[in-house]
Amino acid sequence: MPPQERPSTREEVILVLNEKFAVMRRLYGVKKIGLFGSVARGDERPESDVDIEVEFESGMDTYANYIGLSLYLDELLVRRVDLVMSRVLASYLRPELGAEFAALSRDKVYLGQILDEIAYLSHRTKGVSAKDFQKDETLRRAVTRSMEIIGEAAARVSGACRQDSRGVSWNELEGLRTRLIHPYFSPDWGLVWNVLNVYLPTVEPAIRKLHARLAR
Repeated sequence: MPPQERPSTREEVILVLNEKFAVMRRLYGVKKIGLFGSVARGDERPESDVDIEVEFESGMDTYANYIGLSLYLDELLVRRVDLVMSRVLASYLRPELGAEFAALSRDKVYLGQILDEIAYLSHRTKGVSAKDFQKDETLRRAVTRSMEIIGEAAARVSGACRQDSRGVSWNELEGLRTRLIHPYFSPDWGLVWNVLNVYLPTVEPAIRKLHARLAR
């Protein structure tokens, strides 16, 4: 594959990882590496990150190796890579039960993250006025981070789960991270306040219902 050509399919990504495994083992102490998420399922979108899990050799699980490998993979695959430790995934994925169960488990975790953040936001802003919110920088920073997490989790929900929940506008939820929370400018706090008090309470019941269905 010519340099800088972007691997576009699951098979191409796996081929590149296999070709460079010896290099990754030597440079970063990689023991095992593999795909999960939308690229692994074959339902990625053009803007999708590549989700990769890694296990390092004993004693090699340092931040320097983790960040070095992350940046190396970004360059190798010509797109952003989200690198997750296998021991983190192991807390909720059970691959021995098959890919379908693993996909459902991931969706359940992502939906759970959304619900946890909504609950956190509700608790942290209970009894807070719009005026007080505007003055509390610590609270505003916490709210911003929670909304980024909600948007990121929404972006990772599988296509199959999205189709099974047409009452939820996933693009709107993703927009909390990609549009409302601007990387260079402060968000419009009036819009953020509206999200806290109107938008999230409106979408929460549908997400909770979907999460409960997956948890059965």
